[in-house]
Amino acid sequence: MRTIAIIFLTVILFTGCKKDKYGSLVHKMRYTSSKEKNGKSKDIADDLHYTQFGNYITSITPSSFSGAFGMIRFHGITLSDNHPVSMTFIQPSSAQDIGFADFSNNAEITLTPTLSGPFVNINSDGTGGCFKEDAVLKFLQVIIQNIKQVVELPVQYNGVNLSQFNGQYYQGQYSSDSVKIGNILTVDMYPLIGKISDTSQFYTHPLSFYFGMTDITELYTTGNSMPFPSSLNQNQNLDMPIPFVWSNKFTEWTLKSPVNKETITITSTIGFDNENLIQIYAGADNISYTSDDIIVYAPNFWERIYINVTIE
Repeated sequence: MRTIAIIFLTVILFTGCKKDKYGSLVHKMRYTSSKEKNGKSKDIADDLHYTQFGNYITSITPSSFSGAFGMIRFHGITLSDNHPVSMTFIQPSSAQDIGFADFSNNAEITLTPTLSGPFVNINSDGTGGCFKEDAVLKFLQVIIQNIKQVVELPVQYNGVNLSQFNGQYYQGQYSSDSVKIGNILTVDMYPLIGKISDTSQFYTHPLSFYFGMTDITELYTTGNSMPFPSSLNQNQNLDMPIPFVWSNKFTEWTLKSPVNKETITITSTIGFDNENLIQIYAGADNISYTSDDIIVYAPNFWERIYINVTIE
């Protein structure tokens, strides 16, 4: 009798656990500064230069390159009836929570996504959850809060106080002496994009990127906002605030609902090709290696950013 009772209790416990263990999604986020391989990115033209900053001097690849993300979110719809769903991987509660991911050393982190939509199973044991139905992820929203880089400038900049780095950008006060030691420049993105006329709004905003559901990559800087693509069937009024980049460097993908409590691993690679990203110009006096020289990101730098997704 005792043996029967133990077996009976075991069956009850097993059945009870099974009811709230549906399967899980695990997300690996990889970061790289390499060029996109076999993708939609076109080769970056080394001869593409600005004309408003004086004579072009040289281009440099940063020795260190890290990005901080405010949010990474996939938007999609269920395959059966087109209900909207989303997966959020990074959405810090405050500015202090934002961490930097090292692109130059191919950093990788593992995250449990936050799911939303009408068909979501959440495991009670804290191991995450899954969508009840298969879904196609068509659109990606990425907010880059900041990018930090270390750049070895030509040795002629030893002892030169660069006036570009003396002033206010976004939410910070900068000085040349604080960001440049000798000829080594260690600075975030805002002074480097604040001088670019076509992206003048960017230095007062984080960089907002939207990937997918477009044939081209384009920077939008006029107006207030644009609506999300209507085919996503969002049940709330979601807009893309301007300025933002809408990129074609993303391919929609299908996420199957886990079966038999399996764990599905999603690996997203975010790339930012930083080869010769930094360009130096002679400034207003058109004399190289003087205080009014200008250091900026290369033209159309947003074309260098891409994302690839694989599922295991």
